[in-house]
Amino acid sequence: MYNVNFKPAEELSPRPTESEAVLANPQTNEEVVGGSIQGVLSDNIGYYVVIQFLIGTNTLVAREGVLYAVGINYVTLYDPLADNYTVCDMYSIKFVTFYDSRTRPASLNNVPNLNTFPS
Repeated sequence: MYNVNFKPAEELSPRPTESEAVLANPQTNEEVVGGSIQGVLSDNIGYYVVIQFLIGTNTLVAREGVLYAVGINYVTLYDPLADNYTVCDMYSIKFVTFYDSRTRPASLNNVPNLNTFPS
């Protein structure tokens, strides 16, 4: 099953945890999920991420935060700066940047919070 309760991963692992043989010929539902973006996200709960979503045919929108939960068709991000949660559509994810950090990395200090909406 998917990590739906906040339980930080032991260490950052932005790749499938299954062997090449299992990825080539999965035998169970768990093995199928483990070799997918869903599995990679689920294995990295608790780490800071920036996720880009494709909206329409050519617009990328980014959201950032601590990866809090992964479900069948959603991910939940926790934004520690705003102290809120955002539930995001799994099917529109195009790119995920993982940071080996559990808080907003210093490298993003000069970048505006991507979760702020224009007023």
